[in-house]
Amino acid sequence: MPLLMSAWPAVVLLLPALVLVSAIVFLAKGNRRAFAQLLALAACFLIGALLMEFFVFMAARMARSGSREAVLGMGTRQLLETMANPRSIAAQPLSLAAVAAYSVLAAYVWLLVTWALHLRGKPAGGAKKKKSAKASARKPARA
Repeated sequence: MPLLMSAWPAVVLLLPALVLVSAIVFLAKGNRRAFAQLLALAACFLIGALLMEFFVFMAARMARSGSREAVLGMGTRQLLETMANPRSIAAQPLSLAAVAAYSVLAAYVWLLVTWALHLRGKPAGGAKKKKSAKASARKPARA
């Protein structure tokens, strides 16, 4: 655990680079399914960033006057700082810090599964197109 906590910022910063390199490779190879999975991963992060922006904005709106105003991008920066903080791994379960840390690990698993599906290639057997039904050899009856 101490080794993971000391390497955690590098692990978090390496993830976007791996996703970008993977997206370039998948596009170059023409694997649209794997690229779509990476887009889904990016969409999950975007949704999380938008939720953080909303929570920071609402907290600033509900705070008493004289407090700092919400700045656009502050929620995303807070989310990134929480994800990169090594103490977030040891946070209480279901806290924001723990969810952010587990999402990094889940993103690595997602990336690994995407690569496994990409390297496996096209499924053999059941996913092939069915042949069209041949016309019957019988001649149609005439009236």
